[in-house]
Amino acid sequence: MSDLVAAFSITPVPRLGVLLRLKLRILANRVGQLVNQSPLALIMAMVFIGTIWIALYSIFENVFVFLRRFEQPAVIAIPYVFHVFFVAMTLLLAFSTAVISYGALFSRDEPSFLLAMPHAPQNVVTIMYLEALFFASWSLLLLGMPLMLAIGHVQGLPWHFYLVFIVAFLGFVPIPGALGLLAALMVALWLPRLAKQTLVYAVGAALILLIVWWGRLWAVSAAESNRWLTGFLSELEFLKGAMLPSTWVTHAIRYAIEDRPRDAVFYLGVTLSTAAFFSWAGVAVVGTKLMSAFGRAHSAPNKAKASSGSASQAVADVFFSYAPPQMRLLILKDIRNFLRDPVQWSQLVILFGLLALYLAYLPRSRPDGFTVAWQALICFLNFGAVTLILSTFTSRFVFPMISMEGKQMWLVGLWPLSRSRVMWAKFLYATTITGLAAMSVTFLSVRSLALPPVLALVQIGGTLSICIGLCGMAVGMGARMPNYDEPSAGRIASGLGGTVNLIASVGLVAAGVALVGGICYRMVQAGELGSLDGYCWLMFAGLVVVGPLASWACMKVGIRRFQRQEF
Repeated sequence: MSDLVAAFSITPVPRLGVLLRLKLRILANRVGQLVNQSPLALIMAMVFIGTIWIALYSIFENVFVFLRRFEQPAVIAIPYVFHVFFVAMTLLLAFSTAVISYGALFSRDEPSFLLAMPHAPQNVVTIMYLEALFFASWSLLLLGMPLMLAIGHVQGLPWHFYLVFIVAFLGFVPIPGALGLLAALMVALWLPRLAKQTLVYAVGAALILLIVWWGRLWAVSAAESNRWLTGFLSELEFLKGAMLPSTWVTHAIRYAIEDRPRDAVFYLGVTLSTAAFFSWAGVAVVGTKLMSAFGRAHSAPNKAKASSGSASQAVADVFFSYAPPQMRLLILKDIRNFLRDPVQWSQLVILFGLLALYLAYLPRSRPDGFTVAWQALICFLNFGAVTLILSTFTSRFVFPMISMEGKQMWLVGLWPLSRSRVMWAKFLYATTITGLAAMSVTFLSVRSLALPPVLALVQIGGTLSICIGLCGMAVGMGARMPNYDEPSAGRIASGLGGTVNLIASVGLVAAGVALVGGICYRMVQAGELGSLDGYCWLMFAGLVVVGPLASWACMKVGIRRFQRQEF
């Protein structure tokens, strides 16, 4: 017995380097698995990322070229661009790091395994913190790199500007990341059973603040343009606070643009030292409280009150009254799953809410009204934005529905519903939910632009057609290429079937956008938006038909596969 105790007493405590090598090995294995098993998904992801990079670079380049025409305003405007960018990054990084850190530390099996081994809690926190920073910040590089390349190309800046920008960007990331790590700890300590509700409340509070701030700008924008510009810049003055990390990064980049390397290096040093201190303090605090927070997150009683389900029942009875009673019961189950998952409805509300906010503000940006060309162009862009949001939502949340249902098919099979009617119930549910959101924003677009009835009919009919097509495609492809072994809906959507569905959805959206663009172009050429010629009516007929036709074809293929599937 003494030998056993002695053996354990001299066993070295694993160091942080062991965990780092383990994480790197797991990452390498996952990349290798993706390359070997899903090369198409990897290729398409690279193509989409490259396309987004090119589009963002083109937008930023045109913005900076436009600003260079006005030398004095450009001196004021360009720093504001970086201030706004890095303040937005602060909020997004803090929020995303908090969500990822909470899931990594308190919702996975890996921390339980590591804490049961002779690892220091600070090492566990450090490895999860680095993982959260990696996953939270890589997508923001999608915005940062095109911004850097665009301003460097337009201004003709030397190579050291790019070095300063990259170092400032990477040095800035841990500051909001550490704040997010501390926020995850506070939620685990004080709100362990309300993590999802806290997420929803935080998003709701942010949206309310945004609406209030935007509303204040409305009151100013009704006046003359000079007063509006002055008020807008004064509203943004708080972004230039001397103690904000975003200000330090902006100064470092600005001094690099102005070829003042000593000043740029000074602010780089301030940013890097602050990031190092915040990271050390965050890991130390969370590591000290990790055991008690982990215990509270896994043992706190659930204080949520049982719901009678009357609200969801009312929603099903009102919005799905056209469905047969048996199908309505299955739809009711999906409605309750939708309402219980804040990720789904909050994403739908945020995406369409921001678009609605923009559309509500649009008339005030041009009090004298829009010309024919501007009406057609904005109508075309709004249609593209709505349908792209629909394709993203259906690919992420509608496509996995059949795969997730397959796990309970033994229970669904006991209902007086055939498998084909189960498929149609899923289609009706998805089409109604997404259609209500899309059509509300579309009607707001028509009202904001004061579109003539004919062009309004094109936008409304096209949006409804593409919505039907995307929902039928997602449900049908979900049944044709299911994954009944994966418990995560997110991984189902990112698999091979989800990638194929996303490509097909983008293709359908592209076809709809091309048809709407052709109609708008011919109407602008004719000089008025009140009537359609023969070619426009032909394109409108194709626009109305393409969505339901794609939906019918995919649903037919999916139903045939679903009926033959063995569970």
